[in-house]
Amino acid sequence: MTSTAPDQPNESVTVSAPAEEPTAHIARPYRALERELERAVRDRVEVTLRVTAAVNAMRDGGCSWADIARILGTAPQTAHKKYSKPRAPRDSNDA
Repeated sequence: MTSTAPDQPNESVTVSAPAEEPTAHIARPYRALERELERAVRDRVEVTLRVTAAVNAMRDGGCSWADIARILGTAPQTAHKKYSKPRAPRDSNDA
């Protein structure tokens, strides 16, 4: 593929197609970044589980959604929507 650089209209530049596999010296830094991202995702999952457990414990202990939301830095409705335990579906005969 040949293209012309915009700042030099009379010179053409040959651009080769990207290689299927990156060379080893280029791929090495990306593998380290992949490992770092994988660790960060695992940490995020762990933190999410800890926050959820703490919210559930606070609710079981009688704390209000307003108290929990203040700690989370969000609105009570948002905290309730995100962390409330799902209820069993209502039977239509109960109404």
